[in-house]
Amino acid sequence: MTITVQALETVMADGWRAVEEDHLGDWLLRASSGFTQRGNSALTVGRPGAPLTAAIDIVEQWYAARSLPARFCLLTDAAGRVTDEPLNDVLSTRGYLPASATLTMIGSCADLPQLTEATAGVDADARLSPEWLAGFAAYRSIVPGPAEAILTGSRSQLFLSIPDTSDAGGRPVATARMSIYPGWAGLHAMWVAPERRREGLATAIVAAVAHLGQEHHMPQVYLQVEHSNEVARAAYRRMGFRDHHGHVYLAKPLGG
Repeated sequence: MTITVQALETVMADGWRAVEEDHLGDWLLRASSGFTQRGNSALTVGRPGAPLTAAIDIVEQWYAARSLPARFCLLTDAAGRVTDEPLNDVLSTRGYLPASATLTMIGSCADLPQLTEATAGVDADARLSPEWLAGFAAYRSIVPGPAEAILTGSRSQLFLSIPDTSDAGGRPVATARMSIYPGWAGLHAMWVAPERRREGLATAIVAAVAHLGQEHHMPQVYLQVEHSNEVARAAYRRMGFRDHHGHVYLAKPLGG
């Protein structure tokens, strides 16, 4: 299972589409009213089609026109080292600071956990339901409108959940979003209710993604997890995922 960083970034760009997107050469500028760093950052893969300092000026102006801070997404290797040193150096001299170093992990559906009779039941729905969105909003702030647009913005996606049979309101105890792209499934927004962790619910969702991937000709899965989340990284490795590459966001501090 081999894929280049640039090719995988193309796959993943469809897995979390911003509300507004524009291109500067190969760079992808994304804006979503501030909802998620990924949806409000310039993905700096390839060349910007302009001298570096001029390209940075254009990005800053693009975000300023939308009343958003300029944020650059720079690729890293799996250890978290930035691979575009010239861009990193110029941004650093302008006062940009790194944050939210993130690792991309990939796995073959055949090597991930498989569904068994003991696996918790996972529902898959092409529709973004109020119950699923309530579970998503239980662990992160959302911006109504942009949040729904991003969550439903891929060429295709499924919303996975494990229902809480004791909750009359129908809010699930675990959720995830599965984006669909030729050959690849993306695992996003994994969440398990704190009181239900260590029950195998995350493993059940991964097994459901692997099953759906194998059924629908998507033999490989990717996910992204922050480098600082060592518990989640270790859990995904035990499930069969391996490190591929990463990214880090560079932005100026508030008031900077």
